[in-house]
Amino acid sequence: MKSFSSFLTVLSFLFLLSLSTLTKAQPPAETTDVANAEESSAKNSSEEFSSEQVKSRIAEDLNFLASDEREGRGSYTLGQQAAAEYIADQFAAAGLKTNLIRNEPYQIFSTRKFYDLGEKNELTFTIDEKAMDGMSVSDYRPLSPSTSGQFDLPLAMVGYGISSEKDEYDDYANFDANGKAVVILRHEPDQSGKTGKFAGPGNSTSAYLSTKIQNAVDHGAQAVLIVSDEVAVERAKGEDNLLDFQIRMPKEFEPQLPVFHVKRTLIDQLLKEAGKPSLAEWEATVDVNLKSSSFDFPGIRAKGEVEIAASERVEKNVLGVLPGKGNLASEVVVVGAHYDHIGRGGAGSLAPWTRDIHNGADDNASGTTALLETARQCAAWDIANRRTILFIAFAAEEQGLLGSEYYVRHPLFDLEKTVAMLNFDMVGRLRNETLTVYGYNTAEQFEAWLDQAAPKFGIEIDKVKGGRGPSDHASFYGRGIPVMHDFTGFHSQYHRPSDDIEHINVAGIGRVVGMNMLLLQHLATEPITPVPNAEESLLEKIFGGGPDGPNSPQKRRTLGVALGDYDEIGMPITGIVVGSIAENSGIKQGDTLVSWADKPMKTIRDLRQAIEAVEPGKKIPLKLLRGEEEITIEVEFPK
Repeated sequence: MKSFSSFLTVLSFLFLLSLSTLTKAQPPAETTDVANAEESSAKNSSEEFSSEQVKSRIAEDLNFLASDEREGRGSYTLGQQAAAEYIADQFAAAGLKTNLIRNEPYQIFSTRKFYDLGEKNELTFTIDEKAMDGMSVSDYRPLSPSTSGQFDLPLAMVGYGISSEKDEYDDYANFDANGKAVVILRHEPDQSGKTGKFAGPGNSTSAYLSTKIQNAVDHGAQAVLIVSDEVAVERAKGEDNLLDFQIRMPKEFEPQLPVFHVKRTLIDQLLKEAGKPSLAEWEATVDVNLKSSSFDFPGIRAKGEVEIAASERVEKNVLGVLPGKGNLASEVVVVGAHYDHIGRGGAGSLAPWTRDIHNGADDNASGTTALLETARQCAAWDIANRRTILFIAFAAEEQGLLGSEYYVRHPLFDLEKTVAMLNFDMVGRLRNETLTVYGYNTAEQFEAWLDQAAPKFGIEIDKVKGGRGPSDHASFYGRGIPVMHDFTGFHSQYHRPSDDIEHINVAGIGRVVGMNMLLLQHLATEPITPVPNAEESLLEKIFGGGPDGPNSPQKRRTLGVALGDYDEIGMPITGIVVGSIAENSGIKQGDTLVSWADKPMKTIRDLRQAIEAVEPGKKIPLKLLRGEEEITIEVEFPK
């Protein structure tokens, strides 16, 4: 689940959904099998769903999904791929139908080139043709945005490796980097924000490794040696940690030269040999005067070899279906949970200084285990007349609900026939017998069903109105589908490496599953009447609602849209934030964003970079496709 801080970031990065709900009443079921359902529910009890057998299954699932071997289930990692295969196997073992898409349970929505490190990887330096003493393999590491190959090049220092006309700063001004291995500092100058240039303590696009590497290529460099700046070391509590080999890069990025991350002590030693200021001295000077001074290392050469193998990895949802029976079989209830997490942290972590594995036992191995256990118990039902139940483990929730958004744009079953969605996200910390349920008022029947089911499992319900919020249920609510989302609350281990299995209330997950089994019997057999306007939502609670709120979209650097995947013309606009710049400019849900100031928009990153570069008060023309008509709308960000 996204944190409040992550939620703000997601909205700024245009992932967050704040969609107008288009709801319609579902026709009452011709017949229901309430008698059978009630007979089945009579067998349910808090003790049964906290039985040793249930707890054993839940613990086994948790131990697999939240183990170090799963690598924090980070995007495109082998650990996440293994988690997807495990979920698919458990769906099949429960008796669900899994030969759904090309005879598999996987709905692939993103493919990315991935790079694995080979065996021939080394870096050395020569000083006046003599090998540098004291180097160790722990002093450097090749990075994945690198090509394979050998090099032997003169060494040069190009500061932060930035060329920014907007910030009146260019590390390559009056310096020839052609044919050299260049040393480049991470981040950017003046991170204290005193000068108003760049992004202060944040990162402008100039700070991105992809931008720095491409800029080096554009200036003729033939190898890049990244070195951490002082701020990066301070953020890591004084540790000069090398970056992981795997670096997430833009989808369109293509490696073009060898890239290493090198420790500061090594570069400082070379600077001393060359009679140049230390890295700390260079940074301090440039932070004050914002004037770069790039230079060669006289008589020093960098020699290295990199071996990298490229492959393709995917992001995929995992689906399993329990076919319905009788008159209700054509209607669908979705039960979902996201199985991804944030790998070794980084921008999504609340401990960004560490590269330790974030196992995400609560977020969201707990919800995934609840999903699996629910599937097992639903598959054992003997109810003659019931709806089809679709179980989905979503990927890329942590990136902005990408997996669930993809599903609602490419549904396995017609959304017109999807009558409800139940979501598990962070249900592993049941404390004080309290479970928060969002969306209880999105269908007329939900609250009564909750009030009946919760006491049977000793659970108190903290009810939150509305179906928006930072988890996958929001994607369905945005399509007019009633939702309920279960959540046991934030805690001090959230989005940190310490969110581990020992903190999980396994019996509590069993009780949450038990309560939801009673709800699912209603959802599978009884009429469901959507509420067109479900009032307050988590979004309004955080941002204050309308256009005049203190944190309204008007007062943040965000356009206020949710975007779909590029489709050879542009990116479809799947949602509009109420009161946002997009809404006030006349942009509509269903439009396709083609270009920004005549620059094609192919990725969310393209749009984010364009928004970051906007001068407040300047009108920007956006080219949109509305139906078959191409239109231009001007947007303006306030000063």
